[in-house]
Amino acid sequence: MKPRRPVLAALFAGLIALLSPALAAAADPVAADPAAAPAEAAHQLAGSFAVMDLPQGFVESPDFTGVFWDDGSATILVTEMPPEAYGPVSKGLLGDPAALASQGILLDTVKPTRQGEFDAVLGRGRERVGSVPFDKWLLLIGAPRVTLLVTAQMPSLLANAERTAKMEAVLASVRVAVKRSDPRDSLLFTFGETDRFRFQRALSRSSALLADIAYKGEPATTPLFVIGTARSIDCNAWRKDLHGFAKETLESLQRVQSLTVDTTYQGPIGADGGVVTEAHGTVAGQPAIVVQTLRFRACTYLRTIGIAPASETPFYRAQFATLAAKVDWKPLKSKMPTVPAKQKPPQR
Repeated sequence: MKPRRPVLAALFAGLIALLSPALAAAADPVAADPAAAPAEAAHQLAGSFAVMDLPQGFVESPDFTGVFWDDGSATILVTEMPPEAYGPVSKGLLGDPAALASQGILLDTVKPTRQGEFDAVLGRGRERVGSVPFDKWLLLIGAPRVTLLVTAQMPSLLANAERTAKMEAVLASVRVAVKRSDPRDSLLFTFGETDRFRFQRALSRSSALLADIAYKGEPATTPLFVIGTARSIDCNAWRKDLHGFAKETLESLQRVQSLTVDTTYQGPIGADGGVVTEAHGTVAGQPAIVVQTLRFRACTYLRTIGIAPASETPFYRAQFATLAAKVDWKPLKSKMPTVPAKQKPPQR
């Protein structure tokens, strides 16, 4: 039976939610296998099964799992799904190429193909972002340990024959390594673990996910600790209103529903000064505690977020404080200014 469009669209919308414990646990991060891909021009993405040949000008992004090509203003984004996702998603795409129209993606062609030794589906189409039209590619690869979804886009205005051929050559080179690469050396920060919270995977070069390995509750409410770093467009955003910036940043968290900020204060975080925000809400219908820390250097901020059941708030608050103290910037050549630790944490 042909899948309904909403079902397929929901699959694609949902797979971007990389904070899901189910996706995070799809495969354990392990060392790369040197024999998994040819040596010449081959590049395995950090924390990913994906290997591709990168011509000059194509560089791995620090902000997402994929690559960026400046000459074509093009991106290639790789998302990993469990291996069992390949069957229903591929059937949905082949059975109804218009299924992604609700996501703004219009596929003109969709065809089955082979990507190396694995079955694959290749789609070619268009997408409009605001008033800007983009050429769009979609490649789905089914392998025993992972399903790879590779999406590529380039502004249609720049998509001449030469650039299009180069993009398609890179996509044709995508293959699945035997093992996922270990991304920790490529991350833009350092971090540690506790006896309860262990590294699960990198969400990109700029973010990593840890989870409570001893948790016995529902998988959807598994306590998580996420670390990330980002560059702000407005370098003065937090200087104008530090507490307001922290609140706005926390409220962008989509995993937690009915989020309410309880307290925000400046204080020491590891060797730095920063701002800590504690909030509560619900995760999968269950009360949850959320603790965020922010540290700043120039136009960049380093962020941690801990999410756990509210019924064990004291325990997880202590765990999150310990984990946050273990996070640090990668060494810099010169010392950059940080937010001074003017206030001490309130007594609880």
